[in-house]
Amino acid sequence: MKVAAKVYRLANRALDRVGLTLVSASRDFDCRLTDEENERRVTEGLAKLVNEWLERQTLFEVRSFVTGDHAHRFYRAYLSSPFRSRFGGSRFNNLFSLYAVAKAYDPEVILDSGTYEGASAWALRSGCPSANLLSFDIDLKRLLQRSEGVTYVERDWAEYIRPGDPLTKKKILAYFDDHVDQARRLLEARERSVEVAIFDDDFPVTSFAEMAHGGAALPKIEFVLDDDLRLTDVLRWTANGRDHEWMVDAAYLDRARAAILDTDRMPQTAFVTGIHQTPYRVVRLRSASPTPASAPALSE
Repeated sequence: MKVAAKVYRLANRALDRVGLTLVSASRDFDCRLTDEENERRVTEGLAKLVNEWLERQTLFEVRSFVTGDHAHRFYRAYLSSPFRSRFGGSRFNNLFSLYAVAKAYDPEVILDSGTYEGASAWALRSGCPSANLLSFDIDLKRLLQRSEGVTYVERDWAEYIRPGDPLTKKKILAYFDDHVDQARRLLEARERSVEVAIFDDDFPVTSFAEMAHGGAALPKIEFVLDDDLRLTDVLRWTANGRDHEWMVDAAYLDRARAAILDTDRMPQTAFVTGIHQTPYRVVRLRSASPTPASAPALSE
């Protein structure tokens, strides 16, 4: 083991010169509690945090809460799933958030944009088996699993579902994890009468650089909500040895802001599971059916 560790360190020193590194092939929960009592402490703690958020949020009417048993069954199913990689897809905490929102909101239609390996479709289907679930990606070759009852479409979602499509007359939940301009997705969703949308990789101006994808994934929803950003002409950053810049379009940000009726972040669950992720951003869109009376509207 000492020889292997030394080789590992030497290899990483060499690779670091070209911006690469070796990483261990461990998966989420390869290291975990295994006794039943403390395993349930994890899943019950997870359910408690999510339920507390569901009770206080004002984005949608909650049809059903998640119990400790729900969380425990989801956790056990996740351990048997092919989605435990730490890289390239949604990890356990956020997958459970998808499951919980789908269960609580109980939509008729779910639009999953950026399915990648299929984990998001799996979690959303688990949370709401009755929904008509369409899962989109421009490249479906990376799918690890096709979940039963899911329609997989190898196209951009907004090219496949147009404004006025019969699906847009239904109660819709949309999820975006496709590394595309989030203001664009927000406006596309509004045009298609999406009521509630979930966004992954929504980072503020102070920490977006690693997930900017050269600017293709900008602006984030956080940018849309950031009044100070409108006082800036251009953002400049460096990523992987390359310099980038993005011109701030205040009018575009304002258009996207006008589409938001209410918004919130899901709870941080890292201390319960040991998996650190930025919690999802959830948005209630202004073009949806009237919001509950308790929901404060954002100023336009």
